[in-house]
Amino acid sequence: MTAGCFIGIDQGSSSTKVLALGVDGQVLYQTRKELPPPVREDLRVEQDPREILASVEEALSDTLQTLAGKPVLGIGLSCQRSSCLLWNEATGEPLSPVLSWRDTRGIEFLEQLAARKDLIFKATGLPLTPYYSATKFRWLRKNLPAASASGAVFGTLSSFLTQRLTGAGKALIDHTSAARTQLVNIRSLSWDPELLSLFELDGIRLPEIVPTVFKFGTVPAAGAPLLACIGDQQAAMVGLGVLEKGDGGINYGTGGFLMVNTGADLVPAPGLMASVHYSTEQTRTFLIEGSVNAVGDALEWLRGRFGLFKEYPEVDDLCWKAVDDVVAFVALNGTGAPHWEPDISSALHGLTAESRPADIVRATVEGIAFFMKDIGEAIRSAGIEPRSFVAAGGLSAVTYLVQLQADLLKSKIRTSAVQDASAFGAALLAGLQQGAWTMADIRKMTALGEDVVGEDNPGATRRYRRWKELHGMTAGLDRVK
Repeated sequence: MTAGCFIGIDQGSSSTKVLALGVDGQVLYQTRKELPPPVREDLRVEQDPREILASVEEALSDTLQTLAGKPVLGIGLSCQRSSCLLWNEATGEPLSPVLSWRDTRGIEFLEQLAARKDLIFKATGLPLTPYYSATKFRWLRKNLPAASASGAVFGTLSSFLTQRLTGAGKALIDHTSAARTQLVNIRSLSWDPELLSLFELDGIRLPEIVPTVFKFGTVPAAGAPLLACIGDQQAAMVGLGVLEKGDGGINYGTGGFLMVNTGADLVPAPGLMASVHYSTEQTRTFLIEGSVNAVGDALEWLRGRFGLFKEYPEVDDLCWKAVDDVVAFVALNGTGAPHWEPDISSALHGLTAESRPADIVRATVEGIAFFMKDIGEAIRSAGIEPRSFVAAGGLSAVTYLVQLQADLLKSKIRTSAVQDASAFGAALLAGLQQGAWTMADIRKMTALGEDVVGEDNPGATRRYRRWKELHGMTAGLDRVK
């Protein structure tokens, strides 16, 4: 293999990250371009597709300039999964904003589908919620005249970026992103006519579905092929070395995800999501996963709205200093797995005259771990026993959170040494497609990190029980008119 590198791009809700990875597995360069906050109005959460595309192009350009002519052998793209838009397939011009995965404007329509939720779950492996693209596509079709224009294509953000980066004449979408539209049969991995009809989307133009590891075309700016496109959480699991059946991973980002590799077995389970991990033209690997809708968002809420701390490194120290048994049920953007309550409120319990910001910060961090515990229990109830977990994402630097998570899951957690796991995973898949390394090589490249062993934690166990009660009380109060 010629001495060169592979580039991994991770396009997320708040930023675009790009890294260059040498053929020896060493990170040569990393950069990040921040995005403006999304526009929020009631249930709507929107981003500007042109701003997102510009952030990708700028981060890629910076990386190429720093590499100073070093050959780029291939590129992998990781992207937020259920965020979607409408664009002109012939020109690549966007015809709508990006409707964020956090956008829940389709919630009322789901009431009409409640009787079909079991059918939808059986077909897709996904619970019926407004977070996926299907209800967003329906809104675009019903509300934008451009949706009926010749050449208008409905797709995920990953599909739009893939077409724009390569300049391809048609839209493609990989298995991991297509499966998150809630319009794909998880077994055949093809668009499902019955699902399209249920969501009132008959006849819309959709991208062609292809494997995750695939030759998507050449990126002219880099003079290199785009060899992989994958959902951000699946990319993170590759970057963390969650590659064998029974491996578990936790990613603490804007949202949070707990996943377990189920190998070649598709294992749908109530309240959870059966997902494609990655695919090639010959093989498919699956995951079972659960999501926490507000992780980084929850802490930014405490910092930006209430000023409880100034910088994120303060969070860990505040958690260790907390004294009062405050519990926080933080449901910004609703709850994810296994509860799926898109419009539930948030609540605090246990505040006294002596309570301090540290108590509220710890309660919020513990609430994240409590949501993850609920997901872990649902996975075990499905008959899947994870061997161990590896954790990454910005909040994995909070030692209090990782120790508590190990305590609650009663499992060893390895904190990964990998930074930007999604971009790293995308680059690894590009190298895999090009033959730069094998899966065995990737396991070695992702094996570094420190182990945190779970311990008995009576205080957290007590607060978890109170948190469960607070959850139930909050749901009850929301029903009071």
